[in-house]
Amino acid sequence: MFNKKFGSMLVLLVALLLLSACRGGEPSNNNASADSVGNIYKLKLGHNVTVNSEVDKGAKKFKELVEEKTGGKVTVEVFPSAQLGSEIDMVENTGLGAIDIVIPGDGAFGSYIPKYQGLVLPFLFDNIEHMDRVYKSEIGDEINQEFLNVANSRMLAVWHRGARNLTANKEITSPDDMKGMKLRVPTIPLVVKAWEGIGANPTPIDFGELFITLQQGGVDGQENPLDLIYTSNFHEVQSHLMLTEHTYSPWVFLINNDVYESFPEDIRKQFDEAVAEATEYQNQLVKDSQEDYKQKLQEKGMTIVEVDKSLFRDKYHASGVEEKLKSQWAPNLIERVRDLK
Repeated sequence: MFNKKFGSMLVLLVALLLLSACRGGEPSNNNASADSVGNIYKLKLGHNVTVNSEVDKGAKKFKELVEEKTGGKVTVEVFPSAQLGSEIDMVENTGLGAIDIVIPGDGAFGSYIPKYQGLVLPFLFDNIEHMDRVYKSEIGDEINQEFLNVANSRMLAVWHRGARNLTANKEITSPDDMKGMKLRVPTIPLVVKAWEGIGANPTPIDFGELFITLQQGGVDGQENPLDLIYTSNFHEVQSHLMLTEHTYSPWVFLINNDVYESFPEDIRKQFDEAVAEATEYQNQLVKDSQEDYKQKLQEKGMTIVEVDKSLFRDKYHASGVEEKLKSQWAPNLIERVRDLK
């Protein structure tokens, strides 16, 4: 009886050892959108910008780099133009694991990390280099931790976008020219307050409705980076482009933290290298594209207006908007940003 029991246990033990050996190569992660069988990670990447935009080109470059560096152990499928949902939905679904990577703009800050929403204010960053210093500082570390806490997502990089500029159907050279002007702004309350302080009549409208609203005269003007002004054909419904360069803001490269932590050390190193190289590539694309977009918009009939930006900046600072709102943000956020100029 003892020998039979011993033999049965021995057979069971051998079977378990064989099963364990067969499965030993699998990562511990079992995320629904990352197929970890055979050490192959099939990742979904979503963003809400048009095909062949600088973000889309950067995403495709990342796909190319990471697949090459990992020898195909990580594959990426890119879904542009909000195919996987709105920006906010994609951040939520990345945290839940339905999407693996998302590249949202700072519009996601209000929904997920409101303590840092002050970073979207106009005339906060002097230039793109100033913005980079902020996101590479302790402020960037804090933002990453916030995304980890509330969206189970890790911020691996900050990608560039062009500065936001004003458009209208008349020349605007000072805040006085904006008195009573219905200016489309994003649906972000503090941005509304900022433009009220400058003197406009800000009107929040979803971006998807903006072209038809401009066409029908529902608003008099809008503000966006040059690439969106051009690719959205706003030159068809706006005659003047004012180079106010009032806001610098990022795209943030977020990955589901469970997926990221499931990578073996060698794959994680290769993945990080691909992110870094794609970031450098995307940032250079944006830098190189700005003069090109100005020329294209001019060729489409828009009048380019150089403005004295200090007039707009001084009017904004005199409005006291930051002082009224700063209690809603992380401690000394604005002061810390300006210390990094």
